[in-house]
Amino acid sequence: MTLMHDTVPCWFDSHCHFDFACLDDERDEQWALAQRLGVRGLLVPGVQRSQCEQLAVFCRQRPFYYALGLHPYFIAQHQQDDLNWLEQTLQDQLPGQKLVALGETGLDWVLATDATQREEQWFWFRAQVALAQKYQLPLVLHIRGAHDEAVSYLRQQQFPCGGMVHAFSGSEQQGRAWRKLGFRLGIGGAMSHPRAHKLRRTVASLPLDCWLLETDSPDMKPAFWGPDNNSPASIPLLAAILASQHHLSLPVLAVQLEQNLRQTFPRMMAVG
Repeated sequence: MTLMHDTVPCWFDSHCHFDFACLDDERDEQWALAQRLGVRGLLVPGVQRSQCEQLAVFCRQRPFYYALGLHPYFIAQHQQDDLNWLEQTLQDQLPGQKLVALGETGLDWVLATDATQREEQWFWFRAQVALAQKYQLPLVLHIRGAHDEAVSYLRQQQFPCGGMVHAFSGSEQQGRAWRKLGFRLGIGGAMSHPRAHKLRRTVASLPLDCWLLETDSPDMKPAFWGPDNNSPASIPLLAAILASQHHLSLPVLAVQLEQNLRQTFPRMMAVG
């Protein structure tokens, strides 16, 4: 898979919940528009078992890839047997399938405000990190208010597969710590908002090697997107913001982002 066509910049949405039911009536139109604007593929993360079970079929006939995971938002729906199912599914994967990562998992200290809630999140996070390590998969992470704790744990585990910290909102120092662990940072619509001065400074101060573009569609709408659901079609406009922060042309940015993507999700390139 290549994201450059005759020097015209092409893009990839590295984190997009494009399977969510709220997009059913507009998905085809959104994807057609995104393709016209140069978006060539996307990665759909898993959030809970019932949704994960549909992702292989959802991605099969499109240039879509997927991750399997149990999101901290849905802890009330997760069952112990979901971990057994997840491991069996990873074990049964065949070469050429479009599963490229484990996630979306993580720690959300905004959502979990007391020790009991946080320990419950830790249980699911530790279990999925262990599976990613066992099956040599990069992680797709949701981290809010817990960057230092997550970095410390993954460093302690000597986690070797890296991955992506989706919707990164941490400090420059935390971003560098993630990159040192082999992770890249997802950036999207949040950097477009007028008051996001701190985030834009972080985006500009960290090397371009750190970043992946994402929409988190249908959520995390950019400031310029209006009332509609967010869409992979916003990626080229986000690319323009990222390019301006690093004083680069769009073709140069596209080449670097493709390299970042290949290194972060190597199975994606094996599938083609």
